[in-house]
Amino acid sequence: MEHEKFSYPSARALLEEARRMGVALPWSERTEALAAPVTLSGITLRNRLLAQPIEGFDANPDGSPSQRSVDRYCELARGGSGALWLESVSVNHQGRSNPMQLWITRENWQSFRDLAARIRESAPGPVYLVLQLTHSGRNSNPDGTPTPICAFHSRAIPKENETIIPDEALEALEEDYVQAALLAERAGFDAVDVRACHGYLINELFAAVNRPGRYGGSFENRTRLLLNIVDRIHKVSSVTVGVRINLYDGIPYPDGWGVDIRDGRKMDLAEPLRLIALLYAHGVRLLNVSCGVGAYAPFVIRPYDTGGPTPWEHPLEGIGRMQTCARLVKEAAPEAVVIASAFSWLREAAPPVAAGGIEAGWYDIAGFGRESIAYPNYANEILQTGALRRENCCVTCCGCTNLIKKSGKMLRCIMKSRLGKPEP
Repeated sequence: MEHEKFSYPSARALLEEARRMGVALPWSERTEALAAPVTLSGITLRNRLLAQPIEGFDANPDGSPSQRSVDRYCELARGGSGALWLESVSVNHQGRSNPMQLWITRENWQSFRDLAARIRESAPGPVYLVLQLTHSGRNSNPDGTPTPICAFHSRAIPKENETIIPDEALEALEEDYVQAALLAERAGFDAVDVRACHGYLINELFAAVNRPGRYGGSFENRTRLLLNIVDRIHKVSSVTVGVRINLYDGIPYPDGWGVDIRDGRKMDLAEPLRLIALLYAHGVRLLNVSCGVGAYAPFVIRPYDTGGPTPWEHPLEGIGRMQTCARLVKEAAPEAVVIASAFSWLREAAPPVAAGGIEAGWYDIAGFGRESIAYPNYANEILQTGALRRENCCVTCCGCTNLIKKSGKMLRCIMKSRLGKPEP
């Protein structure tokens, strides 16, 4: 169906529209499910709400968190989420997406320890902290000039001056992830995320069907780097290893993962679900499910009203896809804690959808991204009242992501700025 802006007079009206469209949305008026605890690797998370990672573009030049970084996360912590999945932290200089991206090193790891401590002090109760580890790959820009490091030449997202990363460099990259994970554990984080989503290097390798060598061609080769990193971290560390993973890129074959060979707008999840089963067999019990590549079709990641290329689908179709993907991951990895995404466009309908998904066993936790930027207190309000107030909700204008991705400016909600609301 054609794209439409959010225009529903009530949450119930949105549900009726989804049913008319044939989009399967879970639903429960009993939002108490969002306040229930869940246990992960022996640690109890006090509720089922999680703030998703969004880069802040406000680190210090050495990659350490700036005071603004600390203030942002302390505000999020006060908002009541049971877990914070901190934004992308580069594992080396080359992999930074911008000169102000976080980067954990032997020289600055203590600043991450201090960040974790400040977050915990600010939260109204115990908070589970995940540090996302990444190499930006095609999006690398460590010194202010784009220096794309690509898994292969993509016809869908061509890059000037791109470098195809050789096998030897990919093999060496494993050690960078291991060292970053050890530093994160030392800094007091509960878990690390080996990021495999949104077109960043590991995710891009999944689609490297035409790449020669040890990391391209066969399914085993294309998933080799991720599985090797997971195994190596498990071997030397007791930190929980999670993966934020794309099940579907939305990029036509052969440049996209999880797509139908004949129609890149349709899913074929045979390989992604095969990888989920392998990750589960390799001991991964924390899976944060996503879809889409921002450089090609950002609305697949985060359905929106305005601010990006015109979507080829109705936002409810994209939200239904995310719900389906999370459900299928939970079925493939039943003992894992599974996080669903793409709730912000729903506004006040998000709590009943999230509660319904958890009640139905589709997933364990609801992850909120843009909503946590526009409405940092979203979790407290859901937990205390069972609802969100529409006037405070994210309007899905893409202003926050456009600031960082297009302008290279620090993350903030531009609507809060226009309305004179306080920011960290």
